[in-house]
Amino acid sequence: MARVILVIALALVMVMGVTAVGCDGVDGNGDIPNGDTPNGEVPNGDEPNGDEPNGDEPNGDEPAEPDLVSGLGLVIDCDENTGAEPEVGDTALDFRFQDAVGTTFALSDFRGRVVMLNFWRTTCNYCIAELPHIQQLYDEWPATELVLLTIDKGEEPATVATYMQDEGLSFPVLVDREEKVSGEYEVTGLPRTFFIDEEGVIQVIKRGYFHTLADIEAILNQLLGQ
Repeated sequence: MARVILVIALALVMVMGVTAVGCDGVDGNGDIPNGDTPNGEVPNGDEPNGDEPNGDEPNGDEPAEPDLVSGLGLVIDCDENTGAEPEVGDTALDFRFQDAVGTTFALSDFRGRVVMLNFWRTTCNYCIAELPHIQQLYDEWPATELVLLTIDKGEEPATVATYMQDEGLSFPVLVDREEKVSGEYEVTGLPRTFFIDEEGVIQVIKRGYFHTLADIEAILNQLLGQ
């Protein structure tokens, strides 16, 4: 009889232990459900919902589109050119960069959206003439329709940062100090602008500056089918 009582007591202890483990938010294989790490501070055992509306968890079917922040970024590297100057109909050479807060992106991350890629520098008078139009584009066009990337060709970050601050400009600009992207895109004259469609194909190359904002928007509206 004593042995039976001991067996029953041990069984009860094991059941209580399994129940306790099952309440800490960790499933049987050691993974945290939904990728959330329990911090012991969520009331009633509820897991944080990541600020999803109505507490819904993201389903993972539609990855968030990458978004740039305004300010100064840096070019990292660029795919090599095959030896020919990029032309309309070519797939735009991919390149990598860090934005103003250090997030790493590639040009190819923005497939599915139209990209306006503009090369300029602070000593180029024609470049300077069109910068107000570029700033207005950045202010007025939603990022879901247009990805605006500008690349400063061959200058120091401090030079570009000072100029942007003095002129009150806030659009994203990537400093290409070693001309990695400028060189592979064979940008010898400034300004130069590439309009890249949702598939990553160059549709328009503009050599020289835009006189008006309407000139730029006419190209964008055509690419977007508006």
